Amino acid sequence: MRSSLYGAVILLAVSAAPLVAEQHFPSNDDLRNLTSISTPQLSPDLKSVVAVMQDSTAQGGKTHLWLLHTDGTPYRQLTFSQGESMGERLPEYLPDNSAILFLSRNSGKSTLSRLPLDGGEAVQTKLERVPATGDPAAAVDVVSFSISPDGSTVAVIAADPEPAARTRDNKDKKDVVWVEHQDLKHHLYLLDTKTWKPTEVPTLTDIDAVAWAPQSDKLLVLTHTRLRDLGPSTTGWIVTASNPSEQKRIDGLPETTRRAVWLHHSDRIALFAQCKKDAPEGCTDLFTFDITGAKLHNLTENATDITLQNDTLIVDNSDRTALIGATRGMKRTIAQVDLETAKTKLLDFGLPVISNFRQDKQEKAWVYTGSASTSAPAVYMTIALDQPGKRLTQPDTTPSDWKAVASKYVSWKRAGFTIEGLLYLPPQATTAHVPLIVNVHGGPTGQFVDTYSPLTNLLVGQGWAVFVTNPRGSTGQGIAFEAANKDDMGNGDYLDIMAGIDEVLRTEPLDGDRMALIGYSYGGEMAGFVEGKTTRFKAIVSGAPVIDQFSEYGTESDSYGDRWFTGEPWRHFESAWRQSPLAYAQHAKTPFLLLQGQTDTTDPDGQSKEMYRALRQEGVPVQMILFPREDHAALGGNFSGMPSTEPWHGIIARDHMLHFISDAFAGKVEPNKP
Repeated sequence: MRSSLYGAVILLAVSAAPLVAEQHFPSNDDLRNLTSISTPQLSPDLKSVVAVMQDSTAQGGKTHLWLLHTDGTPYRQLTFSQGESMGERLPEYLPDNSAILFLSRNSGKSTLSRLPLDGGEAVQTKLERVPATGDPAAAVDVVSFSISPDGSTVAVIAADPEPAARTRDNKDKKDVVWVEHQDLKHHLYLLDTKTWKPTEVPTLTDIDAVAWAPQSDKLLVLTHTRLRDLGPSTTGWIVTASNPSEQKRIDGLPETTRRAVWLHHSDRIALFAQCKKDAPEGCTDLFTFDITGAKLHNLTENATDITLQNDTLIVDNSDRTALIGATRGMKRTIAQVDLETAKTKLLDFGLPVISNFRQDKQEKAWVYTGSASTSAPAVYMTIALDQPGKRLTQPDTTPSDWKAVASKYVSWKRAGFTIEGLLYLPPQATTAHVPLIVNVHGGPTGQFVDTYSPLTNLLVGQGWAVFVTNPRGSTGQGIAFEAANKDDMGNGDYLDIMAGIDEVLRTEPLDGDRMALIGYSYGGEMAGFVEGKTTRFKAIVSGAPVIDQFSEYGTESDSYGDRWFTGEPWRHFESAWRQSPLAYAQHAKTPFLLLQGQTDTTDPDGQSKEMYRALRQEGVPVQMILFPREDHAALGGNFSGMPSTEPWHGIIARDHMLHFISDAFAGKVEPNKP
């Protein structure tokens, strides 16, 4: 008996020994376990960083605050939302390091809370407004907040509460909508951090952003004066913090101003506004503006090979340089711009993609997220702008047994431009020619950068190569390149992509008889053009596309940006129709899959429905999958494999895509229903 028992113990010990997980590319099911980390903020004492982590889709996809330590000690979760809350976001330290402020959303309304760092539960700030109708005070919906440099005041932008009469009418089903007459105004409030009592800034409404002066005595407030669909209308105001009724309008500020910060030693500001050269809406130049003399100085109008990102704008304490986000080619980093000479230098932090860049007040340390094709975004800290940062100890966002494929840079020339792309090859490409998936980015003024892609690794795991391109109209190569598809979408950009495909077919082990093209948003629009212009592909997948420039312009939530490409369709009929994929549907033959969110107002679901009907009646094999509760950004995240609060939509979308392409490669095309 002793001998048998001993043997059993040995067997148990062997079976309980930890097994090394086999490395593999993520499956579609695996992507439900992906998490993400973003928006790191450095503490005033430089000892910690608060960051936002999003739970995996399998865990509900909520966002929470986590505390990372700069000395390598273990990280910990700070907030634990429950129930209907969507989680916590946008954390900021108070300058005295006593608390972290953050926003959270519950029951459709966003609130401001503070979490004491000496222990205790988070405290929600009471912020209400008494409507002009005489209704009782009601909670506002917080949009954003900004802490003064001295920590004495918090400026809060918030949307007004819904009028009580409208709430009653909705309950009684007297819920008609008077378009453009019932929008809730955005007001500004100043919170005293000793008492946490708010003071409403009078008069000003339709507030977009604020920026504190370095001395904390005044704010720059940006508002707009007309509907966004009619074009930019930014107005700037200087508001005295101690007496918010004291307001002065700033003369000469560009109407296209998007973001601004004060300089430290003069009445000047640095700001982002629309590019001086003819370019799509959203193209950004960096300016300085002398408030007293109303003098505007464009610092980047001669930049020829970079694109500015308006999410980062930091002026150093000496007012000599500004740090801004910038992309060049397939890389994204931080540019240092001399505010007098306009000389621009791109900083190198050792990774191809740098984002969420922040610095401490004393300019002793900087934090950011960095990533590459084989490493998911993670938080880093550096103590010098001329050296790479150190990766902080933090939760892993991808399981350790997941493989990631390294990118391969590709370039080719067409019609006077050098076009760039990245190719990802599966292991099978060492012994055989493999199928190719071409992925087209959103935009059109977007781009692919050399970062980690869950979708790419999923596709490579199927044994397929993936090719991503930045055709004309993409960002990252200067204004002339970004503006090159004006009045030409679906032509020059389409030919750029096709030329890139020819290049990789010529140089790489790829099977040109088994190709598919996929894309989301503008990528979905390009998929529509490809459908009517070539039969090179076995399958095409289009997510949230623009199909008809006429109906898109009339039904999308904001048409101003499209005006630059086509003009008003009723004035430029030929241009709008020529740049509509629907115009080429009569030539379509390739099996086509549409993925569409039903609450999408950016590219409404009518666009996909138009394409579905046209292809259906042309006899082309076509499928359409509609996703309830998904807007443009949400379904886009699911398309690309990112964490989501929808437990199954992402896996369903990607599953349909994988099977649709696999069947097409195998010659198994499901016919339309009779």
